[in-house]
Amino acid sequence: MSINRMENPLIQVQNLGKKFGDVEVLKDISVDIYKGDVVCVIGPSGSGKSTFLRCLNRLEEPSGGHILFEGVDIVDKKTDIDKHRQKMGMVFQQFNLFPHMTILRNLTLAPMKLQGRSRKEAEEQALGLLHKVGLADRADSYPNQLSGGQKQRIAIVRALCMNPDVMLFDEPTSALDPEMVGEVLNVMRELADEKMTMVVVTHEMGFAREVATRVMFMDGGYFLEENEPNEFFSNPQNERLKLFLSKVL
Repeated sequence: MSINRMENPLIQVQNLGKKFGDVEVLKDISVDIYKGDVVCVIGPSGSGKSTFLRCLNRLEEPSGGHILFEGVDIVDKKTDIDKHRQKMGMVFQQFNLFPHMTILRNLTLAPMKLQGRSRKEAEEQALGLLHKVGLADRADSYPNQLSGGQKQRIAIVRALCMNPDVMLFDEPTSALDPEMVGEVLNVMRELADEKMTMVVVTHEMGFAREVATRVMFMDGGYFLEENEPNEFFSNPQNERLKLFLSKVL
């Protein structure tokens, strides 16, 4: 998939740092993410991947640096971060669905409350997306009536109901039973085919190889290597990456 590098990046990360107390988790990270990019971030546990992702929408407050999203520095305290978060869909390891609400209510709550959309409009969009992910028959179900894979597909739909410009995925399949992983990755593949901009922290190497436009390897708070998938996996340059791939492939 070719990405237009002539246009400005959708997200520009400049010299991003993050400390928890004295521990430096992210160290001077700079990276550009373009519209239509599918960036897969891989690396060992504790390398800073999830912290990096959560800094992109300020769920974690950066300790230094800048993050420009659509040209606006969202690290600037004067920025209305809630407004920008509406354009950044986030999917977590755990599904974070409201257990006391039906699936349809889970999906329509934010568009109605935060974007002022009518119930009719919100429900029409939600039902259309449910149909797309094969769960149209579960609109009136409650989360505890669904499998883990179904809940995670619902969580993706919930994010899509806000019409985001980018989707952030924090290890979306790591809490799932192996047989449910495929159904979630299939939804993500379809989003990539539709040119949705995505940043995905993942352990799914097959998905990264097949779907990503770029794969980035993180360890010790740094991005040590990035490349297009074929070159990244078949011809790694960094010794730490070679060691990591020898253990996971």
